[in-house]
Amino acid sequence: MLQIEFELRAEGDELPDAFLDASELEMMFAGTRTSLGDSLRRKFAAVKCGEHGSPPKFTISGAYDRATEQMDLQYHVDTCCQAFLLRVMQILNQRV
Repeated sequence: MLQIEFELRAEGDELPDAFLDASELEMMFAGTRTSLGDSLRRKFAAVKCGEHGSPPKFTISGAYDRATEQMDLQYHVDTCCQAFLLRVMQILNQRV
C-alpha cells in the first residue's frame, strides 16, 4: 500500500490584513493533502519495485510563509533501491 505523509505548517507572523485566516489556512492544507494525495495514489497505485516488490513512500513537506503569503512544497521519496527511485522520479515528473 502506498504511504503518503504530509508535514504542512505555517511560519512567521500573520500580517494584519492577512489573505488567509487560521480556518482558511487549514482548508488550504486539507485541499493540498487531498489533491496531492489523490494525484500520487492515481500515478502510483500499481507501481512497485520489480526486484523487491516494494511501493515508494512519499513525504510531502510544506511551509506557508505568513509574511509573504506563499507556500513552499517539497517531495521526499523513499524507495528500496536506486533503480526504483529513478523509475519513481520518471513517473512523478510525467505530465498527465
